[in-house]
Amino acid sequence: MGAYTVARDDFTNARRSYIVLGVIGVFTALVGLIFAAEMNIYDDPYRVLWDVSALVAFVFPLVLAPLVYLSIAGDRISGRIKFSMGLPNSRLDYVTGKLWSRLGTAAAAVLLGVLVGFVIALATYATTPDPLRFLTFAGVTLMYTLTFVSVFLAISAATTSRARAMFGALGAYFVLVVFWFGFFPLVNLRTVLDAVGSLLGTELSETARGYLTMLSPGPAYLQSTELVYGGVLDQYDVFGQFEGDEPYDQSWFALLVMVGWTAVSLAVGYLAFDRSELG
Repeated sequence: MGAYTVARDDFTNARRSYIVLGVIGVFTALVGLIFAAEMNIYDDPYRVLWDVSALVAFVFPLVLAPLVYLSIAGDRISGRIKFSMGLPNSRLDYVTGKLWSRLGTAAAAVLLGVLVGFVIALATYATTPDPLRFLTFAGVTLMYTLTFVSVFLAISAATTSRARAMFGALGAYFVLVVFWFGFFPLVNLRTVLDAVGSLLGTELSETARGYLTMLSPGPAYLQSTELVYGGVLDQYDVFGQFEGDEPYDQSWFALLVMVGWTAVSLAVGYLAFDRSELG
């Protein structure tokens, strides 16, 4: 028994779901389409990886949400959790098993998508793709995936209804991605910081803005992809964003932000679940 049993049973049940097939299929198809569409635009496959990273940062969390937000809340709603917790499983085993199961499915989507992109690049691009760059890209993308799986799992662990879990996951996506990246021109991180500065009668420094901007997993993920482009940062203008010298401009800081979100989310989610009534 334990986390392995929970993960195995959850994966066995989830793999029959169209949601699982959808997550893997949609992400793989989108990555393949990007590489196919840009084969006549760029000679270097690593440049296309940047466009894939934009897809991951902006869209992939929204694809992950249906996979994760009912992982625990759904069991509580259906009553299946009574069976799982009736076995010799601790609550920590249960949460850990759910994390392994849902992360495993999400990781399969990432790895398959990167593999498809590599195969397309190998067959059609003028420059032979570098396996190390693709592996590095897969690694930082898996870290980003773990971060959002942890956030959505925490929301699922802390809620007891489908509506709350769904709105919680969507709220997390809109705050951490849509709001933070500034997709809404009137209400976004920059306009809020400007408003706060006006109320305080001062203007926030660029350094403070830089740190605050990098505190979301989305910007942190894009910054962490600097690790993919070592030695070629001067080849394309889009890589100019990696030229900063501040700590928040470094890939290690970006990875630390994602690790922090992962750890805090899992801790908060587990504590909420551990204190809740399951009956």
